[in-house]
Amino acid sequence: MQKMYLLRDMVPTRLNVTLSQLEALIAAADTGSLSNAAAALHTSQSNVSVSMAKLERLLGVELLVRYRSKGVGMTAIGQEIATRAKEIVNAVRDLEHAASGELDELQGALRIGCFLPLTPFYIPRLMADIRERSTTMDLVIREGTQDMLQRAVFEGELDLALVYDRDLPDQLDFHPLASVWPYVIVPPHSALADRSAVSLAELSTHTMVNYELTFTAGRAYELFEAARVALPNEMRATSLDSVRALVAAGVGFSILNQRWGTNITADGAEVVPVEILDDVEPMRLGVITRARTRSARVTLAISLLRAQAQRRHSEGDRRAK
Repeated sequence: MQKMYLLRDMVPTRLNVTLSQLEALIAAADTGSLSNAAAALHTSQSNVSVSMAKLERLLGVELLVRYRSKGVGMTAIGQEIATRAKEIVNAVRDLEHAASGELDELQGALRIGCFLPLTPFYIPRLMADIRERSTTMDLVIREGTQDMLQRAVFEGELDLALVYDRDLPDQLDFHPLASVWPYVIVPPHSALADRSAVSLAELSTHTMVNYELTFTAGRAYELFEAARVALPNEMRATSLDSVRALVAAGVGFSILNQRWGTNITADGAEVVPVEILDDVEPMRLGVITRARTRSARVTLAISLLRAQAQRRHSEGDRRAK
């Protein structure tokens, strides 16, 4: 039965976790000790210790492993929560920048770079969202490889770029948007199409259809190498549309990262998405900017992209862990 609620029946739940507690967790994870975390936050070690103790009590889990005279280490759940805490703190900083009275800066050119395979998933929606908020901003879009975009941002040719967190130079700031888990597409007539998940060992006996970009192909190989599984035979294609069409035709399987809005290929055939059974590491999707360079235009774009990424890569995109 469908339930309906009146607004007066819905009492907001008070948040008990504070930003200062999340910042203490992030600093402890990044520095490896409570004293170094305190120095980074310009506070006392006792304040950091109290914040961490309160946070562990509120969440009901152990976040840190405390070593005598050797600093602290992160538990598995502590590391996961620290990663999510960074996303929350970054989102709050975006709100602060957006409300800082710089609305008059929402005009002029905004130069956006995008890693080539990501463009159709993010840029059209971003352009529409920005047009809804400002009619005086001119968007300049440049597609490219990860290396090209890093260089263009560093040299000031682009204001920001949408990329994966892979081999990024320290001179650039990375603003995480979402964690992205890989998955597999197979032909509908394959025996694997009836499975909810498949192992990399099983896939290694089939042909892998790879997108020819070095970064994308390398990521697929890393998964097999990390699992210590033999590399499959490979066929490369020059576009993601070609990759999906070849898989649909029965040539083999492919490992993708972004979730498509349809399983229908350009030629009207079909692919079937299947999760990866192995415990693989996700990639982080995010935006790079020059260090400490954040205009209102850039802040708006990051905020809009973060909202998109978190909708696209919710927990529903990943098999139950």
